[in-house]
Amino acid sequence: MATIEFDDGAADALIAAADGASSDLRTQAMANRMQVESVVPDFQGAYATLFTQASTVRSEDTQKLAGVLSDLSGAVGTAKQEAERERQRLRDVDSWTTRETARDEQRASGDFLQGASAFATSLTDPRPSDVAVKPKPIAASFSARVRNRTSGGSSGGMSSADPDLLRTFAAASRASDLSSAQHVIQMKNAWAGFTSACSWVPIDSSTAISSLDVLMTENAADATWLDGIAAAFEEAGGGSLPDLSLDSVAVTSASPALTRLLQPGLTPAEVAEAYAQLPQTDAYISGLPLATQYLFANLDGVPASKRDIASRAVLDAAVEDPERVYQLMGFGGDRNRGLPAFEEQVKALSDAVDDADERARYLPGEQVDKAAQLVGFGEHDGALVAAISLGNVETASNVTVNVPGMDSNAAGLSSSIKASEQLITAAFDENRHESYAVVSWFGYNSPNKGEVAFSARASSGASELASFLDGVHDSRASTAPDSVTVMAHSYGSTTTSEALLLTQNRVDSFISYGSVGLTEEATVEELNADAVFSTLAAGDGLAPFGLWLGQNSRTDPSEVPGVQQFSSEGGPGTEAVTQHNMWTDFESDQTGYLAADSTSLMTSSQIVANGRPD
Repeated sequence: MATIEFDDGAADALIAAADGASSDLRTQAMANRMQVESVVPDFQGAYATLFTQASTVRSEDTQKLAGVLSDLSGAVGTAKQEAERERQRLRDVDSWTTRETARDEQRASGDFLQGASAFATSLTDPRPSDVAVKPKPIAASFSARVRNRTSGGSSGGMSSADPDLLRTFAAASRASDLSSAQHVIQMKNAWAGFTSACSWVPIDSSTAISSLDVLMTENAADATWLDGIAAAFEEAGGGSLPDLSLDSVAVTSASPALTRLLQPGLTPAEVAEAYAQLPQTDAYISGLPLATQYLFANLDGVPASKRDIASRAVLDAAVEDPERVYQLMGFGGDRNRGLPAFEEQVKALSDAVDDADERARYLPGEQVDKAAQLVGFGEHDGALVAAISLGNVETASNVTVNVPGMDSNAAGLSSSIKASEQLITAAFDENRHESYAVVSWFGYNSPNKGEVAFSARASSGASELASFLDGVHDSRASTAPDSVTVMAHSYGSTTTSEALLLTQNRVDSFISYGSVGLTEEATVEELNADAVFSTLAAGDGLAPFGLWLGQNSRTDPSEVPGVQQFSSEGGPGTEAVTQHNMWTDFESDQTGYLAADSTSLMTSSQIVANGRPD
């Protein structure tokens, strides 16, 4: 049967990505406009004019690009309808051809009655149209503009500004771009998937896709430029500076290779490619400015050991000077209310890293395996986020990423680290031929109790998790791990199921435990996982309630065809899980899913070690 090269799934992914990017760009444009208004009153002179002009260009380009992407979403939706019309036409032609072949046999039989029957039915069964449906070509045309950041040496005037306001603006701009970056990545991935799977639709222009990178590069350059101006005013002790002296700020920049690496919106594969052009030494990372280390720490696709150096440097600075790093991360808002909580979380995270370092000393395996790594430290949706690995992500033959659920945050990593230690020990007992790393990934703003019924936090966190998982793969392209497992607790399973619809690389296993439901779109066939497992303990009273709360947007894993169920009840030598928690301490009279001696820990470790339960 004739067909056309058009995949509805790839089209739907592009529609979703274009709608998401368009909405995000409009939101960021509005936020940026408000931030500009907070800076302008204290910024005077020619450089204030340059700032205003650059901000206007940014706002206009962002809004126009958002409109182009919205139009692209509509055009792809139209293409879907046209594709279905063409498929139906081809089905009609195929069906008619089958009937006409049968009539030809009747005509050729020499039997008068059969010939008459063929003639009669042909009168009411005309041949369907031979005119193929021609899809409208898709055009996504837009070119982001390069912004002027220098007076060109012709001005003899003076400019003045408040350095602190400039730095606050630059930090907010970076935070905005880091948020938009995942939409850019998903847009680029979805476009690549569409063009490879939907070649039936002609493409007239796709300059808007490459303009996403240009826009993000210009935004990043603005932030660096404003940091430089702030530093110039601070070094001068305030007051006014000649415009001519500020002109040098625009031409003093990082190396092209580093600038390329730090461009927001690079896919993990692009990050890995850009990182390969930089010096591969620890000293190089240690010598970078703090703002650069912050960006570097959150680059999926950079080797884990290098992310660890940058992440620890920023964490140490946050402990030493919390207000500086609070500003650097773009948190803003009421510092009297937000800064104390930031300090508490930073201190708890620092303690968790110290605990991980101590526990790493006693991990099983070779000396290279006895490592703890801080593989990310930043901000997501207004929350402090981080990821800590027990084991060496860069060398382990077996990498597991463990995703938490409701009310999890960077301050609570200690419990997850203890669970990681138990999982590594149990997995090593199952298979001593492998080396293990388990990442406690607290990389998204998890929902509170009032938000757990909804999918917003999962959708937002999914792109971050998908990028992290792809980064594990792309940072180890030449030394890929033998297996990658994703484990997800409670609401984390909702987030993970959405993430595995977005990843570019498959994982070997996905284990949900105490799940409040997988996203409705997550069929086993569509998840980028070779095997999907799930367990729910009879003693877990919260997960069923969470499933009920999310019944309009989530599905019980046990009802998803192809998901392999395993028990969390007591067994020979193991204990039943008696509550919803991921972890319970040794002295507790309750048992969590990854507590020592639990049935679910034993089975999960078998899947991690061997890809299947024994």
